Amino acid sequence: MDEKENKVLLDGELKFFLYDNGNSNLDRLNRTIRLRVDPHGYILYWRYKDKLLFKQKELSREKNYIFLEKIYDVRVGNPTNLELSPHEQQVRQNFLTIVSGQSITNLKFKHFVYLNKEPHDLQDFAEKLFRLVQKVKSEEHGLLYHFRKKLAPNMYALFSPRCIEEDIIRIFDQNKKTTKNEWVSIGKLLSIHSRQNVNIDDQKLLKIICILTKLEGSRLESVFRKISEDEHRVSREEFGEWVRRNQHDHRLNDARFGQVSDKKIDSTFDEWNYQKDTPVTSQMFAHWMMSDDHGVVVTAQRQRLDVASMRDPINRYFIDSSHNTYCSGNQLVYALGKCAADVEMYRQVLLAGCRCIELDVWDNKDKDEAPVITHGPTAVMGMNEISLIDVCLAIKEYAFKTSAYPLILSIENHLSRKQQEKMVQIFRSVFGDLLLTSSLSKYPLYEKDGKDILYPSPEELKYKILIKAKKKFEKFESRSRESSSIDLSQQSFDLTEDEALEHQIFKELSEEQQKAQLAALPEETSCSELSAIINYMQAFENNRSVSTGQNIDNAKNENFHCIVSVDENLTHALIRNSTIDKVQSLAKSKLIRVYPKASRIYSTNYCPMIHWLVGSQMVALNYQTNCHNMQLNYAMFERNGGSGYVRKPDYMRFRDIKLKPRIEIPFTIAYTIEVEVLSAYFLSSIGTEKFRRRSSISVHLFDVPDVVSTGETPTGTTSSNRPGGNSCRRAKLKEEINFVTNYDRYIYRFDKVMLNDLSFLQFNIHNESNNLIAQRVLHLDTINNGYRFVILRSPSNQCVGPASLLVRFDCYMHSDRKNLRDHKQMYNPHAFDRENDIWARRFSNPFADFDESDQDNFLLVEGTRRGAEETEPTTPTGPSKPISFAHAMVDKIAFWKKK
Repeated sequence: MDEKENKVLLDGELKFFLYDNGNSNLDRLNRTIRLRVDPHGYILYWRYKDKLLFKQKELSREKNYIFLEKIYDVRVGNPTNLELSPHEQQVRQNFLTIVSGQSITNLKFKHFVYLNKEPHDLQDFAEKLFRLVQKVKSEEHGLLYHFRKKLAPNMYALFSPRCIEEDIIRIFDQNKKTTKNEWVSIGKLLSIHSRQNVNIDDQKLLKIICILTKLEGSRLESVFRKISEDEHRVSREEFGEWVRRNQHDHRLNDARFGQVSDKKIDSTFDEWNYQKDTPVTSQMFAHWMMSDDHGVVVTAQRQRLDVASMRDPINRYFIDSSHNTYCSGNQLVYALGKCAADVEMYRQVLLAGCRCIELDVWDNKDKDEAPVITHGPTAVMGMNEISLIDVCLAIKEYAFKTSAYPLILSIENHLSRKQQEKMVQIFRSVFGDLLLTSSLSKYPLYEKDGKDILYPSPEELKYKILIKAKKKFEKFESRSRESSSIDLSQQSFDLTEDEALEHQIFKELSEEQQKAQLAALPEETSCSELSAIINYMQAFENNRSVSTGQNIDNAKNENFHCIVSVDENLTHALIRNSTIDKVQSLAKSKLIRVYPKASRIYSTNYCPMIHWLVGSQMVALNYQTNCHNMQLNYAMFERNGGSGYVRKPDYMRFRDIKLKPRIEIPFTIAYTIEVEVLSAYFLSSIGTEKFRRRSSISVHLFDVPDVVSTGETPTGTTSSNRPGGNSCRRAKLKEEINFVTNYDRYIYRFDKVMLNDLSFLQFNIHNESNNLIAQRVLHLDTINNGYRFVILRSPSNQCVGPASLLVRFDCYMHSDRKNLRDHKQMYNPHAFDRENDIWARRFSNPFADFDESDQDNFLLVEGTRRGAEETEPTTPTGPSKPISFAHAMVDKIAFWKKK
């Protein structure tokens, strides 16, 4: 953490008192606290000035810290979740609110009151704290970082990096199943005799991890044994060769992502205070693997915002989108569980980086009041109403707090003309200059003479709010709720167990409720005032008298900017009718927004993968639902700095290219991915009661599904909820021993992965009751090769480190036998020419000796069809000694005979 920039956070100079259940009249001096962030940037913590009160709080083990990774927002001013009494209103601008929790629908609000009349210092404190929170949440850290973070509340209790054995036992041995020998060893390491605090540095922390996980004889130590050829140490030169050969991804451009040099290795170990020029020991190797720079799975460079990539037309991007943004639970009060509209959902969805949010606006019962937002008629749906003004104020405050790029408001309009005019007045008065009310001079709204419609870029629309709605003036018309031009409610699709139950409950609703949820709610045509502020996001209105294909052609041929809204079933129907190329073509000239089918009354989500693959820009999901489809969406938009915009691949941006999955995709080279999960670490630190030290793991690949081209059920999938996901077998249940779970040796192999920039790997950890306790979705293009620690996340996508997986990734170029020679020449032309020259010389003089430098320095492995394939691990699985020249010659001759 930058000490100069965050000095106000580290010093704790600002004084607050803790606002506790409205008891603000208590003695403020005795309840005075100082808020601080620890030097490494793990936690926000506080201590009371009154020593007696401090001891009382400590004895009661009251939580006096918040992990930065669990903070969603930092707010200054009037609290959003409570009503202040009249005498408290005078200090409302001095309130600091920390919003944290397990998910965006399960939030906790902690209020502090700044003890100074001038709040400008408070504003600076809040802004720097929020920036630090965003930085911590966007970075990928190693296992050592997360282990240290877990101890941070105890290590910094007295403002110094100290800890005692009891703290470690309490944090990491909640179930009391670890053998006593480990704690005896840790006690000796920390010199515990008088129960005094002792200083903890990184090397001691690393030794504690090695003791708790029994490094000697572990899977991680066996990797080191292969490097050192069963010795206790290996030279730094040999270690460097192993790193460059096994930990480097040869898909990367070495000019941008250079290999680790011996000099870099030496400087890294020097920085960690190891003796100079000493051989690499198993502890040094463990430190290397658990560090932030060398052991993480995600390439940080590929996650950052690329401003240069934000200058294409906006219809050439995937845009993070939300459906029924106001909803914090189910969509009907008659469904089991929570059913409510909440202004807070807009804040949280915008903080998550979403760039297209939905507003379902309805007439206020009092016609003189402002419109309201809710889900259908209140009497039928049973959902409460929230004020449009409150929602707009929240949108203005949070629209560009985490992303500067344009925000789209998707309006589902059920307002009378008078109420529409009120809505437009609210938009203009609240948003002001942020609202884009007219077109940009370079991008007219209409084109003549058959010219192509051009959209402005996200860069040109920065800090602008765009309205998506119908743009008509002539007359009032009505149409059904956002529905495609064909009735898909009776279509038969494969359902998961949860979806089947949801569908059954939906059928049990009254006829009135079903009509209201499906298609009977009238959406009004925009009045002239609303039409005047609609520009690049004009909603296209389907013509129900023509076919779906004709509607798509009509939208494509329009000479104005428009956005076509369809439900999730349309893509599947077009796939089965072999007309998916129409959607792909439309997505290259206009915008498409996909939303869940109306029968999802429990706010379940469909898989967004298939819709991204056909080019749909806005794939709207229910953010309030924690499911694997939402986790996939998070992984998609974590890239590009979490800006909410990800540029489409080249083959989706060029209008004259048609995507042909599994047949031909231009400008791409297929890869083969091998994944071997070795162990899981510290699963019991997740803190959920669902975990009972027994777990299993499964791995899935999301890539081009077979269904896109053939219309058949996707390979390896059993439901419509996972189109594109190739499922691998789930490992047998294994028990955690010494905070390590060793799964059976197994290699998950995926051949012919076509869409490297649109493919994902999903890791799921289940307990013995089949409950999901942890997960991680990785974008294939950001994965580092080699042995890596994958830090796990909760179902709501919060980091649960130090819970992690030790995984070996091996990604190499896929090649069929007939194209092997051509691909080798393209992959490394210099090595290819050198190899041909070597073979020519060897065949001319077979008995001559050649230098080792003449040996082939690259290898391409032939693959088969894409799909999960069971492969027993080879022995050994790690690096081995170079093969002799004789063996190389035999292998080469056998290879050329086959050719």
